Amino acid sequence: MSARGKEADKMDKREWAEQFRQQVLARGGVGPRARYTPEQKQQAVEYVRERQQQGESVEEVARQLGMSSWTLSRWSSAARRERQEPEGAGLVPVEVKAERAVARRGGLVVHGPGGVRVEGLSVEDAVALLRGLR
Repeated sequence: MSARGKEADKMDKREWAEQFRQQVLARGGVGPRARYTPEQKQQAVEYVRERQQQGESVEEVARQLGMSSWTLSRWSSAARRERQEPEGAGLVPVEVKAERAVARRGGLVVHGPGGVRVEGLSVEDAVALLRGLR
């Protein structure tokens, strides 16, 4: 996907998150007593799953949606149990980048889902790390 396409997708996601927030506000607000419809819960879980695959944390996604990260994590766990997906059992694509400062030291930076970041790895260490995720 081109840089322009990625940016447009990012804007679409931000717009979707804002619309979600507005729908929740229209139903009576946010906070500890907010009530979400089953459809809103499902939409939020799908959104957080998609954003995590793109490397964002639950906390970042929760801020975008205007809700508690604890609630969003709880919903995601419940959805995983319903689908009988063991937590962390599947491999997810990660992107390995050499950053300038780290590259000078000869290391790699690995960004994983949920905001995980590992710096200063050799290629062999990165391979061992990724194999250990199986």
